[in-house]
Amino acid sequence: MHKILKTILIVGLAAAAGITALSCTKKTSTKPVMDLYVMSHCPFGIRAENIILGFIGNFDNTVKLHIRYIVSKQPGSGYTSLHGPTELDEDLHQIAIQELSNGKFLTYLACYNMSMNRNKCMQDAGIDKKAVDAFVRSGQAEEILNKDFQRTEKLGINASPTLFINAHRYDGAMQPGHLIRAVCADAPRVAYCATLPKPVDVHVTMLTGGWTSIYHPELIKQNLSNFFYKTTVDLTDTTTLQGKEISKKFSVTEAPAMIFSGNVTMTTSFATIQPRLKEVNGSYVDYLNDMGYRYLFDRPSKNNTMLIFTDLNDKDSVNACVSVVRLLLDNKKDNYRPVVNVIGTYTDAAALKAVSVVEQANNKPLNDMLPLLSKLSTAPSLKAFDASYRTGTFNERAVQQNITRNNTAAADLGMGQARFALLIDNTEFINAVNPAQSVGIFELSPIIGKMALTGNGQPGQCAK
Repeated sequence: MHKILKTILIVGLAAAAGITALSCTKKTSTKPVMDLYVMSHCPFGIRAENIILGFIGNFDNTVKLHIRYIVSKQPGSGYTSLHGPTELDEDLHQIAIQELSNGKFLTYLACYNMSMNRNKCMQDAGIDKKAVDAFVRSGQAEEILNKDFQRTEKLGINASPTLFINAHRYDGAMQPGHLIRAVCADAPRVAYCATLPKPVDVHVTMLTGGWTSIYHPELIKQNLSNFFYKTTVDLTDTTTLQGKEISKKFSVTEAPAMIFSGNVTMTTSFATIQPRLKEVNGSYVDYLNDMGYRYLFDRPSKNNTMLIFTDLNDKDSVNACVSVVRLLLDNKKDNYRPVVNVIGTYTDAAALKAVSVVEQANNKPLNDMLPLLSKLSTAPSLKAFDASYRTGTFNERAVQQNITRNNTAAADLGMGQARFALLIDNTEFINAVNPAQSVGIFELSPIIGKMALTGNGQPGQCAK
């Protein structure tokens, strides 16, 4: 199993900005225990599981990992889960596997997080499917889920992922280096902890090009500081003399880009980002050019359905739509047909005409949708867009009805005051609650992280 875990591809790894490091006062030399509370279909919970699976083998079974599940319960009814009945069903089956085949559970989890194929992963891990199904049907899995629910209520846990190490709540960055050192801080006599090198200070030069909004450099700078255990970051505009010299030295032809010092290879996070980096003159360059939805597009998809909720009055939200369509085109993902559902409040005729144009664009090829959305993004106002695009006649009442339906659907998804959300096959939910944090819509690199919420949780969590 150790070899299997070492080969796991960790996807979508990112740290949420503004989170402080773990501080523990109680020390112990006993076997450390990690209690990770997740929703089985929450992308951030899956990310946290994959991060831990990627390094836990180094501890040679001296760390216990318990996966516990976050659900809701209404008076007089059964349990519900944020991502629907399918997620709740998987929670119960994972509980059964942990109880009946604990030694094979991590192998199953690694497989399921990549493929979402329960039957195949149980078969590959050598798990008795009939026994697991019977355990779920008997109600025993739900009894354990009830204990998890009681724990979450007592501890005030409402967001996936939430991690406890030896009963201490972990509030640090959800990254390998930070997690490993947090475990070792609570169990300093564990053999693997003695082999850890001192953390290195990775220097990063960020080449900007006047870009703001979804590429806001200060937000990226914050996240870089959380991704590596120690980081120093310089921001350099490519239009300055220094910026031009650096761009020439490292063959950077477009901004934004990040240049990492050569000692990045000494960090625990290097293996995660190495596939993205190009070595140039002893340093490593990340061109930040895939906008980060790649991991969504490359994941197995049943129906290739993509729903986008966007407020046309919010430029960051419109820019997000542009970026999604551009990435689909760049990666020749013609099988995805994004449907843009406009949300928000629109009072004048020009704004409603703009909404109508976007609705009609849903029936157009991506090559036609992109210039329309780009023009909408650059227009100073919806009225100016209407004047320049010549939107023509439209059914005002029908447009208003569609907006009302979309607003209701967005509310049902728990978007709150969010201005943008993306769903793929009705399972992936990416939601920028604060428009000022729309940089988080994009996985600009595994370093950057989605600031995504479905409620009152922390960035990078699914909150019930």
